[in-house]
Amino acid sequence: MTNYNKVFEEKQYRSITIRAAKYYQESAKSAAIPMIKTDVPDAKEYTYVTLQDPIVTQGGLEWSEEGKLGVVTHNSATIKLYSQMMHLNIHNNDIANFGAQLIADKQDAKIKKFALDVDDSVFHGPKTTDNPNTPGLQIAEGLIGQLTSIIDVAGGAGSLATKGYGWAAIKYIMDDIPFAMREEGPDMLLYMDELFYSKMTAPDRVYNDKVEWDFIWDSYMGEKAIHGRKIGQVIVTNKILTEATDDTDGDGQDAADTLGTHSRLLLMVPDTRWVARVVSRGFSLVGEEQGMLHVHQLYGHRSRAYAFNTDALNFTEQLTW
Repeated sequence: MTNYNKVFEEKQYRSITIRAAKYYQESAKSAAIPMIKTDVPDAKEYTYVTLQDPIVTQGGLEWSEEGKLGVVTHNSATIKLYSQMMHLNIHNNDIANFGAQLIADKQDAKIKKFALDVDDSVFHGPKTTDNPNTPGLQIAEGLIGQLTSIIDVAGGAGSLATKGYGWAAIKYIMDDIPFAMREEGPDMLLYMDELFYSKMTAPDRVYNDKVEWDFIWDSYMGEKAIHGRKIGQVIVTNKILTEATDDTDGDGQDAADTLGTHSRLLLMVPDTRWVARVVSRGFSLVGEEQGMLHVHQLYGHRSRAYAFNTDALNFTEQLTW
C-alpha cells in the first residue's frame, strides 16, 4: 500500500520557483529596467518619496556663523502593487513517482507562461479574466499606458519611409529628455520593435556605403558616443507595440498597433529615481491545499512597473512605413 506525503519536499517547491525566475531572467524584455525591492514582503502598496528643489549652499568671501539653513521639499506617490497568480493541480502520483526536477518538467509550459505574463504586465499592465481561453482585461496600467506618446518624431504624420528618418526619430526622442537626467543617470535603454530594426538594416537605406543602422550605432552606441547621449542597451521586442487596453485613462496611446505594419520606440534613462519595477514578492509559493488525490498550489509574483517621472522616458507615436 502506498501512503502519499501531504506536502511537497522543499526542493520540489524550489524547482518550480527557481525555474520561473530563470525564465524571467533569460527571456524577459523588462529585466533591464531597474528594480526596487520593498522593505515589507508582499506589500500591496509602495510609497515613493522624492526630494525636490534642495537649497543647501550660499556664497560669500568670509565664513559666517549665521545663514540660511539647508532646506528640501518632499513629494510622494503611492502606487498599488498587483499580483500575478499561477494555480497548479499536481496529482499525488506525480509527487510520489517523480523527483523535484521532473515535477517542474511536467509543469514547464505553465511556468514559462507565468514568467512571460509577469514580463508582459510591465509594459501593458496586469490582466485578469474569468475565462482562461480569452485575453485578460487590464486592471491597471503598465508602463506604456502611463506615458503620453511623442508625436511628429520624424517625417510628419509618423512616417519613416524616407531614408534617414529612423535616425532622426531616435535623436528627436532623445533630445526631448532633459539633458540633466541623461547626464546624471546611467546610459539610456532603448526598446524598438522588430520591424523598425529590420528597416534600419535594410540594404535600400544606404548612404555613403553605410546602412542607416550604422549611423545610429556610431552616433549613440559606439565608442564615439558620449555619456548623456549614449544608449547603453538596445532591446528588440514587439512587446512595446500597444494594445487597446493601454489607454484606460485617456492619457496613453490612442490606437492599437498592427504587427508588421506599425513601429514604436521606447527610450528611457533607467534610474530608480525616475522609473522602476517595484517588487514586493518574487516568484514564490503563496499557499497550497491538500486534496485526497492531488495538491492544489498557488504560486505568485507581486509587482508594478512605474514611471515616477515621465520626463525621463519617451514613447513614440504610432510609426508607419
